[in-house]
Amino acid sequence: MTEADYFTAYEVIEKIDGLNSLSTLNKWANFIQKECHYTFHLAYGKNACHKQIRHFSTEEIKKLQEVVYLIPKMGRDNALRTLFDVHHTYNTMNHQELAMAIFNSFQLHMEEKEKLITALSKQCHELNNQCMDLRQRIYTLEKLNDTEQDHPTSGWFRRKR
Repeated sequence: MTEADYFTAYEVIEKIDGLNSLSTLNKWANFIQKECHYTFHLAYGKNACHKQIRHFSTEEIKKLQEVVYLIPKMGRDNALRTLFDVHHTYNTMNHQELAMAIFNSFQLHMEEKEKLITALSKQCHELNNQCMDLRQRIYTLEKLNDTEQDHPTSGWFRRKR
């Protein structure tokens, strides 16, 4: 993403309905970073102090707008965890659902590895074929060289007795 795709906190407050305070947005962002292990985009400010300022992407703004709607139903912490915490879905699963999620993740990982292995085996097979072709060419060149040395041609270098 480019720098134009990110917005400052002041711009985010204007875009989100129901969020009126910069301190509320900062509290939410601090909670998200500490509790959900989520990192926001940081860029240096254009003011004199040149310190890093937190910037928000359009996707994060959409999630924060959803948080505003979910807070009355779920509460602030649960709403923020639901939308920003990657591990929240795993923490709320029961044993069987978690086992299925792990199995599916493992299955996808294995399929990717199998594709990689087949691609590497094809490449290995092609390299073996090239090696065999090169060996055959070397063998024919050596044979050709041997036959030329076995039959000396008549010429000025031939020893006369």
